[in-house]
Amino acid sequence: MLVLTRKLAEGICIGDEILVKVIRTGKGSVKIGIDAPDHMRITREEIFEDESEPVRKARAEHQDGDSLPDPANLGLLSVADAARLVC
Repeated sequence: MLVLTRKLAEGICIGDEILVKVIRTGKGSVKIGIDAPDHMRITREEIFEDESEPVRKARAEHQDGDSLPDPANLGLLSVADAARLVC
């Protein structure tokens, strides 16, 4: 695991397409913004771990994203929607 220290408004680039930026810091928490292509799935760890087996199976069977359950019903956000909430 790579561990980096960042200050407010500083970011980390992952590859050529992903930017993770510190938006706000507070008591015991850090708000981050993630700028990535819309086709990339970004999920909080606790939601990823709690994802139901049928959803995992559907994702494995439909790698291209066709016929997947509506993300709104799963508590997931697209990158664009997540960015709107952070900013």
